[in-house]
Amino acid sequence: MKSLLSLLLVVFSTACMAQSLDKVDCSTITISPQLDDCVKKQLKGSNIRLKNELEKFEKRTKQDYAADLKLGKARINKVKQAQKAWVKFRDLNCKVEAFEIEEGTAAHITTVNNCIIRMNAERINILEKL
Repeated sequence: MKSLLSLLLVVFSTACMAQSLDKVDCSTITISPQLDDCVKKQLKGSNIRLKNELEKFEKRTKQDYAADLKLGKARINKVKQAQKAWVKFRDLNCKVEAFEIEEGTAAHITTVNNCIIRMNAERINILEKL
């Protein structure tokens, strides 16, 4: 009974410490849960930047291929196909990177998220050059 009570206390206190990601202050990190929240916040921003870059690519392509809309659409479709494959690769690659860390732990999740953030930045650079 004591161990159940202790577990509930830990879960409840962790839940109380959790903040909305928008309110997370990452300027001074003092505890591991704060680091995990900051990485989650960075991941959210990274995914938004990746989505925005794909939208910019599509807009640029439509402008660049205004004279041949069919060719422009074909290019956009190829990049969308490549993006779907790349996301699968990224996600599996990041799981491999975190393989030696127990799955489901905060350390595993944070390691995977950091990998996704890094790979998203690389992909954004590639998309900017298209």
